[in-house]
Amino acid sequence: MVFVVVRISIVLALELAGIGASAQNAPQPPQIHVSTHLVQIGVIVRDKNGAVADLTKEDFGIFDRGKPQTISVFTVESPAATRQPTPTQHLPPNTFSDLPQTNDAAVRSITIVLLDNLNTLYGSAATIYEETPRWMEDHALANAKAHLLEYLKGLAPQDRVAVYGLSDTLHVLCDFTSDRTQLLAIVQNYDARSRTSREVVEPGAVHLPDQPTGGVPPPIDADRIRLAAVTNTSRATTTLAALEAIADHVANIPGRKNLVWLSANLPFSSEAMAAILSPAQIAAYPVDGRGLLSRSSLVDENDTPMGELGLPSMMKQTHGSASSDEPPGIDTMRRLAELTGGRAFVNSNDLTGAIRDAVGDSAVTYTLGFYIDANSLDGRFHELKVRVKRSGLSVRYPQSYLALKEAPATQEERRNSFLRAIRSPLDSSAIPLTIRVERVNQPTPNSIALSGSIGIHDLQLVRSGEIHAGALDITVIEQDETGKVLHESTNRINLRFSEKQYPAILKTGVSFRKSVQPQAGATTLRILVQDPSSGEIGSLIIP
Repeated sequence: MVFVVVRISIVLALELAGIGASAQNAPQPPQIHVSTHLVQIGVIVRDKNGAVADLTKEDFGIFDRGKPQTISVFTVESPAATRQPTPTQHLPPNTFSDLPQTNDAAVRSITIVLLDNLNTLYGSAATIYEETPRWMEDHALANAKAHLLEYLKGLAPQDRVAVYGLSDTLHVLCDFTSDRTQLLAIVQNYDARSRTSREVVEPGAVHLPDQPTGGVPPPIDADRIRLAAVTNTSRATTTLAALEAIADHVANIPGRKNLVWLSANLPFSSEAMAAILSPAQIAAYPVDGRGLLSRSSLVDENDTPMGELGLPSMMKQTHGSASSDEPPGIDTMRRLAELTGGRAFVNSNDLTGAIRDAVGDSAVTYTLGFYIDANSLDGRFHELKVRVKRSGLSVRYPQSYLALKEAPATQEERRNSFLRAIRSPLDSSAIPLTIRVERVNQPTPNSIALSGSIGIHDLQLVRSGEIHAGALDITVIEQDETGKVLHESTNRINLRFSEKQYPAILKTGVSFRKSVQPQAGATTLRILVQDPSSGEIGSLIIP
């Protein structure tokens, strides 16, 4: 993965209207605003026996667009190099934090498993007018689920796994844990049926024979093509929003995270997805649940060749994926893994082994960092190469990063970030929050007193002489059980620290207090803290 430190603000700016049934017009990658010039790269090195843990900084070379770079940051994470505990451990009663509880000294790997009902399709068999063969994927997610259960039976205590589901939206099935019993029960009961019809999103185009006058009528599938475009646009929007929620949730967990994506059909822009995942140091491991790629055919379904069905000889498929050498999404899986430093597992029935290998990649991770000058912030993807002097090793790392010129967040970008946080089912740790909740009778009976601290390490502060200045917008939202907003209030805190105060506040955070009078029917509080300079948000969901 590539991590451009310290401030990164992702804004979903995708032109999705042009995505058709084949999704050939891919959305543009979200923009990344960079305000420091340190690029960090997660590198995996293996030999024939597995992970290699004894390399030094002198063993590596980094090249940015072919130019050698000086390695200014070098760390190695392995079972021997234990992590420091995070502030989220052993929280007092009625105290909440947006930092996932994952990083204690025993943690070896941090893995998000995404069960993707949205992008695995049902209805693989061709309709009567379509050319065959078709790629089979009706039971792809159920197949992947079975292999996930096999993997979880042997889950190591040092591994932390979170399981999410993706259908009409992102669903939190279980946040990070090493509890095998809990994970197995949740996955066992998960409904692995596909939510998307192949016939809707990948319709085969069929033309009728010429009319007696010799004219050719419009394609009978024109409405289906238009429906496919609308459906695939919605599918892409939902998928990218889910990735953003995941990236925001783990943004402040240090080090490499694995995304094991159990899916079968990703006709989206790999660059757009990588631009969301890479800043959070998430390496993608797409796993194709179809296993060994077999084809279906109308002959298999009906035991009757197409030519014997009495169809007009001029009725033919004009486009679609039926005759493709590979099913849709395979190239995207491979490219996404390449861009983020993960691996794609396709055309294999050993899905249990694929999941195990994906998690095992975090056994040893090298982090290499180099500084770039302001002239390099050109708004383009920069090709990266990492070389190791020792022979006989395989090296895997993200192969590009995107850095735009520094610019303050626009009002639209801030609003989009705010709306995304409200809709997300996950906390966002982009700005760390720790909140204590108490029932009090002041200033009015049955009030809720909120008190806590806000981490400022990732804020965009302006330094002028001996003063660090900035601002925070704190919003408290009350929602009912359906998610309807019952009340919303926002306050701005203006920040101003002297050079002497700044180091201490970096450690403790900014303290705040707020009183809330709950509305009738309120079941959930959302606390959102936004840096207006960057648009970044920390969010916390309190039941």
